[in-house]
Amino acid sequence: MSDLSGRGVGMDVVRTNLEQVGGRVQVESWPGQGTLFTLTLPLSLTVTRVLLAECNGLWLAFPANAVEELLIPSELTAAPAIPDFFVWEDHQVPLIPLGRWFQFSRLRQRLETNDSPTIDQPTVLLVVEGNQPLGLQVDRYWREQEVTLRPVEEGLPLPPGFSGCTLLADGRIVPLVDIPALLAWIRSQGSPPEPTSLAMSPLHASSGQRDLHDRECDQPTLLVVEDSVNVRRFLVMILEKAGFRVEQARDGQEALEQLQAGIPVQAVISDIEMPRLDGFGLLAQIRAHALHRQLPVFMLTSRSGDKHRQLAHTLGATAYFSKPFQEQELISSLRQVLQASAPTVLSGR
Repeated sequence: MSDLSGRGVGMDVVRTNLEQVGGRVQVESWPGQGTLFTLTLPLSLTVTRVLLAECNGLWLAFPANAVEELLIPSELTAAPAIPDFFVWEDHQVPLIPLGRWFQFSRLRQRLETNDSPTIDQPTVLLVVEGNQPLGLQVDRYWREQEVTLRPVEEGLPLPPGFSGCTLLADGRIVPLVDIPALLAWIRSQGSPPEPTSLAMSPLHASSGQRDLHDRECDQPTLLVVEDSVNVRRFLVMILEKAGFRVEQARDGQEALEQLQAGIPVQAVISDIEMPRLDGFGLLAQIRAHALHRQLPVFMLTSRSGDKHRQLAHTLGATAYFSKPFQEQELISSLRQVLQASAPTVLSGR
């Protein structure tokens, strides 16, 4: 202790900053022995580097320090006479296609994001467990990123093989893979689960699976056209919660291409200001096409002026909503229009 140190001013600053983020500092002293300062941070502030990958439409975060290398299956040599093995540096390495293990009871759509994956094809994450290399195959590899880990609390436990999650900047929640626990669970299962009804013909599905298939086929399908990822994802969430199936397009041009390709939809919800082809251009193209002329088109935009509203109605918009909008009003309007136009709405086929 001196005139320049030992007054505790530094620890006071530490305590203040810890309390601001929900942490705390605990001090314990023993005469003649010393003092122990214990700094506690919320688990939500744990930061690590992860590799973001995609499997069956699900984003997964793998700890970067647990992955030795990224490999492309097409560039690997299959092990002779041994299925699900490949040769890497003169070693025969087991290959585990995670898509066989991560199956879902309903269709998962391809992820929508403004980013592009680093490797837009199947990728093998080479890991080592007990000096034994293993390959975990995913559908696409996106990027390496530093993320904040968060615990999953409440009453719903995590499935085997996961230890938490992270929240990306765009609001997407990504589970964190606990590789040793995942491998232990896979070994305990013996063989991958049978494909779900989505991978079967309805003729070979059980009655419960057929009911699920039939219910999803009966749901009205909407096409959401919005260039903002966050707004598009919010719309998808509230529409699916209301019982609709939702397809997505990032601008009018992509929506037009989907309609021309025969995507079956019962209505379109479109923004106005978008790159390539804006909402007015999309609306004009839809009304000029014989197969889509009667397709209901709802304009959902931040443009609330009478000029834009009048132009939309002149071009044939079914309804016009300004952001921010009332969710129930939009849902109610959709249901009324779909119910009224059910016999005449063309699906684009």
